[in-house]
Amino acid sequence: MHGKFNYLNNKFFVFFIILCIGLIASFIYYVPDIYRYFKTGELYIGIGDGLKQMLPFQLYLYNHMKSFQMFYDVSFGLGGDYFTNLTYYYATSPVSHLTFLLLALYRVLFNHETYQLVNDMIHMQYATAIIKCALVFTAIYYMMREIRIKLMYAMLTAILYSWSTIFYYFSYTWSFYSDVMIYLPLSILGVEQLLRRKSIVVLVISIGLTMFSNFYLAYYETIIVGTYFLFRIIRPSKRDVIIKGQALLLGIVSALTGAMIGNIGFIRGVQSYLQNDRSIESMNIPLLIEFSKDENLFYGGFHLIIIFLAMVALLCFPLYKHYYFKLFSILTWILLLGSLTPYFGSMFNGFSMPQMRWVYALAFSTSVLTGLFMHYLSELKLKHVLYASIPITLIIFISFILQENKQLWIIYVPIAIILFILYFKCAHKRRIKLLIIGTLILCQWTVVQNYHYDSQLTYFPDKDELLQKDIYDIKTHKALDLLKKDAHDDLRRIELPYPTSHNVPMYYDINGTMLYSSIFNKDILKFYEKDLQIIMPKLKNSYYSGLSKRNNLMSLMNVDYYISQYNDGPALFNHYSMFNSSANYTVYKNPYQLPSVRVVNHLYAEDDLNTALDREHAMLKGAIVKKGNTAYNEHAIDIYKHASMSVFGGNLKGDTLNIVNKVGGVELTIPEDKVKQYKELYIEMYADIISPVDEDFYIKVNDYKIERPEKKYRYRRKPQPFIMNVKANNKIKISFPKGIYQFNIKHIYGEDYSVLTEAAGQYKYQDLKFHKYNNKFAVNLKGRQQGMLVIPMPYEKGLRATIDGKHVDVQKVNYMMTGIKVNKGDELLEIRYAPPYMRTGLVIMFAGIIALGIIQSLLLFRKRNKKKS
Repeated sequence: MHGKFNYLNNKFFVFFIILCIGLIASFIYYVPDIYRYFKTGELYIGIGDGLKQMLPFQLYLYNHMKSFQMFYDVSFGLGGDYFTNLTYYYATSPVSHLTFLLLALYRVLFNHETYQLVNDMIHMQYATAIIKCALVFTAIYYMMREIRIKLMYAMLTAILYSWSTIFYYFSYTWSFYSDVMIYLPLSILGVEQLLRRKSIVVLVISIGLTMFSNFYLAYYETIIVGTYFLFRIIRPSKRDVIIKGQALLLGIVSALTGAMIGNIGFIRGVQSYLQNDRSIESMNIPLLIEFSKDENLFYGGFHLIIIFLAMVALLCFPLYKHYYFKLFSILTWILLLGSLTPYFGSMFNGFSMPQMRWVYALAFSTSVLTGLFMHYLSELKLKHVLYASIPITLIIFISFILQENKQLWIIYVPIAIILFILYFKCAHKRRIKLLIIGTLILCQWTVVQNYHYDSQLTYFPDKDELLQKDIYDIKTHKALDLLKKDAHDDLRRIELPYPTSHNVPMYYDINGTMLYSSIFNKDILKFYEKDLQIIMPKLKNSYYSGLSKRNNLMSLMNVDYYISQYNDGPALFNHYSMFNSSANYTVYKNPYQLPSVRVVNHLYAEDDLNTALDREHAMLKGAIVKKGNTAYNEHAIDIYKHASMSVFGGNLKGDTLNIVNKVGGVELTIPEDKVKQYKELYIEMYADIISPVDEDFYIKVNDYKIERPEKKYRYRRKPQPFIMNVKANNKIKISFPKGIYQFNIKHIYGEDYSVLTEAAGQYKYQDLKFHKYNNKFAVNLKGRQQGMLVIPMPYEKGLRATIDGKHVDVQKVNYMMTGIKVNKGDELLEIRYAPPYMRTGLVIMFAGIIALGIIQSLLLFRKRNKKKS
């Protein structure tokens, strides 16, 4: 017998078995979603951020990582450090990298073409969700076993937690959020091993993984795990081998070592946060929640539905004599009380907009509490369980009567109570307990199905009706590929003002002019909102889109084509072609294309330019810098002083415009001789709704219409003065829907496009081309030019340039673009990018790994010596 291998004592074999059980449980959990996908085409991806952010970001990262491209690209919106900006999402997530690996293998095995990549990534969402669910299962199972909970109850806890509605919600809406549901039990396991075994390995690894994966999730974990750790050292367990001061010191050492290992992702995330701009209107946060259906944690809640037995356990006070039962009961009470105020969610969201993303911690504590309750059930009496069941039973059945959603899972409540009665009355307690566990598992599975159909169904898109028509279409992809083949080089752009997603360029692998992301370079927003006053289709945070069809800007940013299903091309663009896919699209071509990169000699000072039109002209003639070498004297003429104004459909008092009819506004009349020389008018104004605060509205100038979100919208940006450019006409009608508005017109400028015409003719002879390689950008300067080379891509600190092998400075020009001084005789310019502090971060990471090995070895050495003595 001694010569035989004992599989049950082999830790790796046991781990493999537990993981397999977790995979089976995960597959059962997702069977309904897989069935719905093949039966009706329903996607396990959110119709909002899922399709507009999560899927395109993963496609984008996959395409760049498989080619080992550098971390900056001109296709990330207008360009930028996509790696740093996407650390909030998937760039540093180990689980996401596993997804990319699976996708690569999947595509190799089935030899799928380029246009099938979107479908393949959708399939990987299911595979990743199942694997992630199994990892959540495994992590919490081992955590429960560490605190000496029997296998059967550890399995129950693992199922309840990994099958929770918040995991389901995270995984289809913002799939990277569900990563934290692995890290939480793993971190708690690490805390327990530190205190009970004097081992820091798991805690350090869990901290390192969390910090590397996502700085935002690291903030959540710091609060939750930090609170747990403080509880544990303030009131230590009898089984702890280190306590108080020693435990605190070792915990701090573990945290610092984990931070060293995970520093690269964390630093990148913090950098992205610091260079971001999420200025929103100030909002009043109420003291208490609205107590609506969505906030009901016990029946029909939008984010989380707690298994009813957890509340029974919480009220079984005789079990509070057990250390861990009392600990998780206290944590659950704190989280339940916190759920009553939005300020709790605000704290977890960095003391900003309240969010309920923290409730995964409540799912964790209630799942553990339920497992502990079943573990200690034999110590209770029937009356304890029945008395504790009364409050939650009343809440559930009152919710069932008052709320319109009738959920099937409540049938398990009376079944469970009957089984508890049988348990205390019958002799076959083990069999009854197995039936109770089976009932709880069936109940949790049913809760998720009810949750899907009751709270979430409207957020699940249909593959054929939405993905193929509004977001991604193969015919559109092929049509865009034909346009890309005509591009002069790798820095040409196509504007595609899609109605449903601002990340469609990522689906079609084109250089676009739009981005929808929580984090990106704030210089771009400043360029839009203040420097050039570009109006966007929405006034929402986390995105920029298009160039308002301003011909000067479109030429400056190398937009060759404008594609729309409406006949609304920019004023100077020519009708080029049409194609039919999910809609009839018209392609407009820019006749005034500038070279992708230009060498200019006129440098204008920012302080000399007072209007957006002057700035456009200055960028066409040369470049804008802090201190220039050329005076700017040809300022735009304001013709607003010649206009007369009349009000229709309402009245105007000062800056308050009251529209009483269905549609109203103001009409401007400008003398014909003042506008006939221009092709377009730039109307600078400020307009925002005062009331009603809960309705979207629009601003329409002649035929140009812009939508605006309601005043109460939580991600609404602070409104700024903006410019709407329209065809030159002596009659200008500015209209709004019924409501009260703050409104004033500041200036009206005329544009004849003579500066653009001259610039297009002047610079076409430079013919400098921009080439993109996996590890660099390159421009053949041909040795002819001297001056400032302007590249219409956002400047980032990590950009490094060499000319003929010699390092040269890279600077910011035109408010957010990239500039490099060149001289005659210069031949080859090469630009590379590395995120700041990346090399330092790698050194720190390896130092952290070495430190972990040394510290753990010392702890083991002291432990062995103590045993010997």
